[in-house]
Amino acid sequence: MSMNRIQFQKGLSLPEFQSLYGTEEQCEAVLEKTRWPDVISVFPGRVTEFRVESCD
Repeated sequence: MSMNRIQFQKGLSLPEFQSLYGTEEQCEAVLEKTRWPDVISVFPGRVTEFRVESCD
């Protein structure tokens, strides 16, 4: 029986994987950095969260 090379790929152990992606917040942060690496902040160093007081 031949060996399946995919079984011998380098990768992360389960504890390493969980330390990187263990929570939803960690997973989202990695996804955002991977998907949108060159996002430019409009106001660097400032709060970028806005609240609508009222809608007319």
